[in-house]
Amino acid sequence: MTGLLFVVVSLGPRVVASHEATGVRAFISPNAVYFTTTLVVSAILMIPHLSVLVSGGLLSLGALGALVYLAFTKVHQQWRDNKLPVLDWAWFVGLPIAAYVLLLLSGVGFVLNVALAGYAVAAALILLLVIGIRNAWDLVIWISRQEHK
Repeated sequence: MTGLLFVVVSLGPRVVASHEATGVRAFISPNAVYFTTTLVVSAILMIPHLSVLVSGGLLSLGALGALVYLAFTKVHQQWRDNKLPVLDWAWFVGLPIAAYVLLLLSGVGFVLNVALAGYAVAAALILLLVIGIRNAWDLVIWISRQEHK
């Protein structure tokens, strides 16, 4: 999956590096964060004898940090400024926010010993993987079209 991001950047280095492409970087970097989140959360949950309280705290803290990061990248503003389709907003803005909110709530659920918290983590991680794969492919297609203009 990370390889697909490298393909994206190598297909169109001029598109990614150009001054007008600030938005492109705002769409590419979060994909790396989605994949990293999935890997780190999976690794944390595999740590033997890690208390539920610590796991929940780490999940909540990480999800909160990811939500702040998404706000920092200003993907929504790039979407609005470039008048992209609503479907792109759903995949690049709406679903990632939903996944991280679900991860945040699952962390709180771990702390409160909610039985379904583990399922919520699984759903959030699967959602992040699907979002990352779909968005990386979308960026590959978009950048290849920009290179031919």
